[in-house]
Amino acid sequence: MSADLPAPLVRSLLLSMDLIGADTRPVLEKLPTGRRSDWDELLIALETFFSTEGVAATQRLMHEVATRSAIVRSATELLGDVRQTYLLLLEAASRQGFVDVTSRAVAGGLVVQLELHRGAKPSMVFFQSCVWLLTAIPRARGLGDARVKTERLTERELRCVVLPPADGHRLKLPHSDVHLRSLSHHVFREDHTQPSTRTAVPTSQALQQRFGLTRGEARVVRRLAEGRSIKRIAEELRVSPETARTHAKRAMQKTDTHRQAELVSLVLQGD
Repeated sequence: MSADLPAPLVRSLLLSMDLIGADTRPVLEKLPTGRRSDWDELLIALETFFSTEGVAATQRLMHEVATRSAIVRSATELLGDVRQTYLLLLEAASRQGFVDVTSRAVAGGLVVQLELHRGAKPSMVFFQSCVWLLTAIPRARGLGDARVKTERLTERELRCVVLPPADGHRLKLPHSDVHLRSLSHHVFREDHTQPSTRTAVPTSQALQQRFGLTRGEARVVRRLAEGRSIKRIAEELRVSPETARTHAKRAMQKTDTHRQAELVSLVLQGD
């Protein structure tokens, strides 16, 4: 079990609170100072905000998290289809050890079930906030809200049907489940507890030899496969975002791919 998952979520919550103009002091004052799991910190942050700011503000907070969280942005950058964005985020959440996550595709959407692990502190606020977050995730792709039909909502479980809006940016190369599992590690890059389960990213030299890339193109592609954004890659390589984006486009031309997600999937497939 990794106790590191909620840490970036707590940071996202606090940042989003500032963005919507809420007072974060009551939350910060109640965050634990002794040894306590990040899961408890997440609940304290969320439930304190809910009790002090109310339902409408908490719903708005989840909308801010959906559009501004680094976690959701990473998933959106890696994938070109809103339904696979959901699947990637759910797969990443399922690996963190605080909640069991199952999902399956249905006509037009997904059936999603979240069930809290035994021993973890229950929270109705958390699962209601999950509903609001699932509703708002398409906003990160510039789409309207999803429809979420709640079938069961308790302090330990959520079962619902998520019907995302139509997304015109569909992948031409669908990700298999194994590639989604690999990509899920890049969404939560703080989790280094299971390195043996990751798909190794080839070296820049290997990418040059395999795909006929230039050194600059290979360096950009390797970092894309590691889950970095174009902006971050540009900063690391000390080039402009336009230069990094040009390298990525030329690499896609050489590999006959059409989106960054396709390129990443191809790289992670190995030889």
